[in-house]
Order: sequence, then structure tokens, then C-alpha cells
Amino acid sequence: ERWFSPGFRAANGADYVGSATMLRRTPVEGYIATCEAIRDADLTESTSALRIPVLCIAGEHDGATPPALVRSTAELIAGSEFRLIEGVGHIPCVERPDIIAGLIEDLAERVA
Repeated sequence: ERWFSPGFRAANGADYVGSATMLRRTPVEGYIATCEAIRDADLTESTSALRIPVLCIAGEHDGATPPALVRSTAELIAGSEFRLIEGVGHIPCVERPDIIAGLIEDLAERVA
């Protein structure tokens, strides 16, 4: 429920069930170790040093990486862009691949 918006879960049963199944099949030890690594990582300095085009994308209903956290990460990177995709959760590329593709295409065209 923290990864997908309520609307997506209701309207896209097959996609939601597939993603939920993938998560359930992930070894518990591996998932816990990944969560601990993310929790314990302080990437503030290396993130602040980035000098490349960066697009930070957040889903409005992301319960795992809230938009405020993504925005504050974007603020660490000079010249980065922040985009909020309304109505989606943690995995906007599943919920709204059309929007994600458009944002990536736009960035690629501008930096090419």
C-alpha cells in the first residue's frame, strides 16, 4: 500500500498483483538488508557534488519516499529539476509510464 496509489490498486488488479507477488517472493533477509543499507547510507555529500543534469521524480502518494524527501534531495543538486506526478505512489513508472517516458525524453532532448 505504500508503493501504489489507492486508485491504481483498485483499477489495475493484474499489475498490482504482479508487483505484490514480486515483493512477496523477495527473500526477507535480502529485503531487510536493502532497507538497512538505504537507512544507513548518508549520500548527502556525494549527492551535493553532482554536476550533471538530474531529474528528481516523486509520486504524490509515495509512502516509501515522500515527495518532501525527493524535493529536499533535488535541492542538494545544483540545477536539478523536481517533478511531482499527481495521483501515483512510489513506482510511477508502473502507474504512469507515459508521464515518466515524457519526462525522460524531454530531459534527454534538452541535454543532448
